[in-house]
Parts: sequence; structure tokens; C-alpha cells
Amino acid sequence: MSDEQPKNIVQNARVQEALAAWAEKKDPQTHSDVLRRAASGQLLLDISHSEFADPEKPMQEGDKLVVTSVRDDEGKDLLLAFTDNPRLEAFAPGDEGRSLAQPAAATLAQAMEHHDGIAIDAGSDGAFITYADEMTRAFGDSLADASRLASAIVDGGVELDEFVRMLHDAVVYVGGIPVTDDDGDTIGYNIASATRPDGQVLHALFTSPAELWAWESAAIAQPTTLEKVVASAKDDGMAGIVVNPVGPAAELQLDWFEDAEKAGGAEAGDADS
Repeated sequence: MSDEQPKNIVQNARVQEALAAWAEKKDPQTHSDVLRRAASGQLLLDISHSEFADPEKPMQEGDKLVVTSVRDDEGKDLLLAFTDNPRLEAFAPGDEGRSLAQPAAATLAQAMEHHDGIAIDAGSDGAFITYADEMTRAFGDSLADASRLASAIVDGGVELDEFVRMLHDAVVYVGGIPVTDDDGDTIGYNIASATRPDGQVLHALFTSPAELWAWESAAIAQPTTLEKVVASAKDDGMAGIVVNPVGPAAELQLDWFEDAEKAGGAEAGDADS
């Protein structure tokens, strides 16, 4: 018998890894790490209270779909979501819980639009609660864009040209890293960058504020464009750009952008001739 799980079994291992860290240390950095990871992959909704005429063939005409939420101590409505079925079944009432899988980003959007927040893996040691205003802040201009970009890196399979186009079409972020004096007072900011083992310096670019804060929780997230980041990297003599350096990351050498500009110029020249 094979130990390989069927492809329809959901287990968001990346979020589970962050929840394990959250169980040990609850701080802004681990909070952001959970959120950034929840922008990709899938999560499970608890639909145990749904009414299906035939449980083996749910979602037929006349069936009643009920998505479970809970209330916190202040009465705020929290959408329930789980990273795998065993965790859902451990929390759901009755002998057997029912689940509905959907993209994790869609689950976050549902929590932001129709609830006050979300509770992920309720009942577990790493149970995580976050509210709509926190998610709005964590994903900045667009949760959808943040999810598409993060998923492109995490899942792979996206050609470089297409990934750069996605970055070009989205609002991206740079980080201001606080510089403090001997008394701990902030006296300025440095633009976030990363240094490779060979000494090359890369301009850091983030697909959401959460990606930045999972790397450096005290940083200031500044929305910008890919073009401005490329120009800044050139002006500062950097070798390229690193997207989401907390990982998994994508590196883009400035040579690629220079070659693309030359190719674009040549094509424009051909068109004018």
C-alpha cells in the first residue's frame, strides 16, 4: 500500500509550520508569518452543520450549505478555517466533521468581507485568530495580487517574463528599516536589502506588507512600483532584486531588465523603420 496521500487531500503544511512557531512565540513577526503563508495554498471551511439529502453527493439542488463561524469573547464573528481534516474533525461537534476546500486567499477574503476575522485551526496549540483590519493592513493594496505573486513563487511553474509582468501590474512594497541611536530612538531608515554569499547586494521587494514584517517586524512598508525599485537598485549600484527574501524568494538580476530594455528598443526601432 502506498503512503502517498490522494491529491484531493488538503494539508497546508506551510501554514502549519507557521502555526507551530506561533504556538511557541506570539509576536508581530510570527503573526505576519502566518498571514503571508495563508496567502497561498488551500484551507478548509467547516460545513458540518450543512444539510445534504445525500451526504455522498452534496451540493445538489435543495441542499443547504452552512459555513461555520464562531464568536470570540467580545462577540466578534470569526470564520473557522483549518489546515487539514484531522484538525477540523477534532474541533467539529459530532462524530464526523465535513469540510469544503477552497484557496486560502479566498478564505481570507471571505473572512474580511463577511465576518469580523478568522480563526485558523481552532482548538489546536497553534490556534490563530486575526481580525479584518489586521488582514487589510497585512495585505495592503490587494490581497488578490499578493496571493497571485506569492503563489507564483511558492508553487513555481511561472515563466520569468510572466512573473515580471505580474510584478509590473501590481502594487509592490519596499521596506524602511529603522536606524536607531544609542538610546534606541529612531533617527532614520535604510532601504531593505539582502547580501548574497558572494557579496552581491540585492534590493529587497515584497509582495505584501506581511512578507516584509515576517522578515523585519519593525520595518515601514512603502507601496511602490517595480519600475521604481529597478531604478533605485541601479542608482545604488546593486546587482538585482530579491522578491520576498524571507523565503521562498525569487531573484531578478538587473542584467535581465537591461537586456529586456535593449530588446524593446530594438523592436521599437524595427517598427519605426
